[in-house]
Amino acid sequence: MESSVSLGVIIVLLVITVGSSAGVQNSIFSDVANKVVTAHGEELYIFVNLLIEYYTPKCLRIMLYTNATQDLFIISRLTEGMNKVSQGNKMHPENQTNHGNGINPYHATVPEPKPHIIINSDMTSQTENTLAYINDLSKNVIPSSCVTYVLTETPNPNLLSLLTASSYRQLTRYFYVYTQSSGEMKSFLLDERWSDQENVVALTRHKKTRFDSILWKASIRQLMHPSGSPQVQVVNRWTVNDVFRNMHEIFPEQMGNFYGLKFTAVSLAFRPFIDYQVTEEGSKVVRPKPCVDIFILDVIAQTLNLTYELVMSQDGQWGYVKDDGTWGGVVGDVQHKRANFSLCLTMTQSRRESIDFTKVYFIDPLTFLAVKSRPSPLWQKLITPFQNSVWLVTACSVVGGMLVYYVICAVQSALDAPHHSKSFHVFINMFGSFVNQTFLIIPWLTAGRLLVGFWLLYGLLITTYYKTSLTGTLAVPFASPTVDTIQQLLDSGLKYGMVSAKGAQYRILSTSKLPLYQKMLKNLYLHPPDQLIRLALEGKYAYFSYKSNHQFRVATQYTNEYGETDLHVASAEFFGAGYAWGFPRGAVYLRTFDKVLWRIVQAGLIKKWVQDLYFMDKMSSIRKRSLSILKQNSDILSTPKPDDQLVVLNVNHLQGPFLILVLGSGVGLILLVMEVFAAHLHLTHTS
Repeated sequence: MESSVSLGVIIVLLVITVGSSAGVQNSIFSDVANKVVTAHGEELYIFVNLLIEYYTPKCLRIMLYTNATQDLFIISRLTEGMNKVSQGNKMHPENQTNHGNGINPYHATVPEPKPHIIINSDMTSQTENTLAYINDLSKNVIPSSCVTYVLTETPNPNLLSLLTASSYRQLTRYFYVYTQSSGEMKSFLLDERWSDQENVVALTRHKKTRFDSILWKASIRQLMHPSGSPQVQVVNRWTVNDVFRNMHEIFPEQMGNFYGLKFTAVSLAFRPFIDYQVTEEGSKVVRPKPCVDIFILDVIAQTLNLTYELVMSQDGQWGYVKDDGTWGGVVGDVQHKRANFSLCLTMTQSRRESIDFTKVYFIDPLTFLAVKSRPSPLWQKLITPFQNSVWLVTACSVVGGMLVYYVICAVQSALDAPHHSKSFHVFINMFGSFVNQTFLIIPWLTAGRLLVGFWLLYGLLITTYYKTSLTGTLAVPFASPTVDTIQQLLDSGLKYGMVSAKGAQYRILSTSKLPLYQKMLKNLYLHPPDQLIRLALEGKYAYFSYKSNHQFRVATQYTNEYGETDLHVASAEFFGAGYAWGFPRGAVYLRTFDKVLWRIVQAGLIKKWVQDLYFMDKMSSIRKRSLSILKQNSDILSTPKPDDQLVVLNVNHLQGPFLILVLGSGVGLILLVMEVFAAHLHLTHTS
């Protein structure tokens, strides 16, 4: 077959040299070219099918060709679905054997995996629309889905951009591309647009071997190499006259060893998951401190042989959508590839549309932090034994009793008894019963005596209840219930806020259609986290954030050695956030990072590290801070540690009675001055 092709080429050259007629020349050249194309296409067809059979899982198969392609045979074979290469059996009957681990394609039935979609690349708009549609659908496929592309020539720039466009990580893509020479193969594989694609194979046809066979090579791009730059590696060879041997895996694990490659991780401080120390003013590069995500990253770095540096986001934000539709903050640094990946980041649907995520490794609900309710000031203990309604009813009873008593005294006066019905005398008589004073004059009317008797009993009961309740409130301080739900928070009148970094929790409130969230957003304040903690300690604010962060800070920074704290983490939980790491769309290294991360989760190390960090930071806080410094940070401890259970009343407990004495004396002194002044004016006027 090859000799006839060579002979045909020689004939063509001779015809051209002697200047034969155009018709004869074109006829001979066309006939020879068809033979070359047929032989070439048949070999490419066999080689592609063998590689797909051995190395590629069952996928959606898409073939791209052009009208000008020389590989018309592979197109016809794939579309016709022929079952075996009968012509090959006739041409090479001596090779109809099984050679050990190799397979002679002419001995066995050649696999016929027909493509599901065949695209003519010359039809530019249709091709672009089809590939764009496939990429869009990839976000809805199951994780095990994949697609295999067979290209009968290297794609043009527009087509290459579509093929290498970042796809959703659920979809695995395989590429088999025919290149016409070694130079074209290297240029194709080392093109930076393939930098995020692991499964790319270039098929090249080389010169005849010593066995008079055409040599075919399968080459791949070795993404990670000790040299620090990608390299081309030949992974398989095959000739028509020889068996197909499984020399190397054409889709090897490329991300198992990064050869010390340095990655940039971006994040913001968020204990216990992220913590760092700023080492240089104005620099975004920071020094990691012990925290959960750094523990994870250290394991990944050791397992995959890589190094890393940690940086803060450029604008100090977690993630927000700009006016142009792109992201800012940590999400934006990942989206625009200013960082290779982020550490702890809340996964949301809007973020998933712009960057890729690992599996969620920690679930953390949103809640709020507020100060515990403190006992009211001790001077208020005089009124706290009774509720306001009781005081109101008691006051009304005194007024009513005074009116009845005044009427009785007036009636008694009309019946020729001495008149003692002045309003002041009536008030003194009625009020005296509450302070163990008897009535100055007992009415002789039966109605008056009956009123006095019941009034004395009423005064006795009221004063007894008051005394016992006052004793209880002085001995056992009482505080109103701490705000614990969102509705209680809204009813309490407390202000509330979030960190000004505008994380996922802020975006949830700002985009939510729920009336409760919309109501909260209207009165939401944004402050730095340290300022929010201080405002919460002062009892002015409730601080919204994730529960683990609140619990960690309260336990390690705002709890004294007795386990007492002024702060309370609410039991109300909403929006269970999932933490994951963010990667640029289509990042080829996400898969191996995710694999190691998930092993860490399955081993239970995340929960263990969180607990270890709680203990470490709490012990460090106790060692470094005295109780007085801790009281300064938390303003004041709500409940002092009692020495025993016996409560002895002191001056502090009795500040209410002393306050009444001072107020009464002050009012009396003022009235005395006024009376002296009035008397002086009267004497001056009369004289």
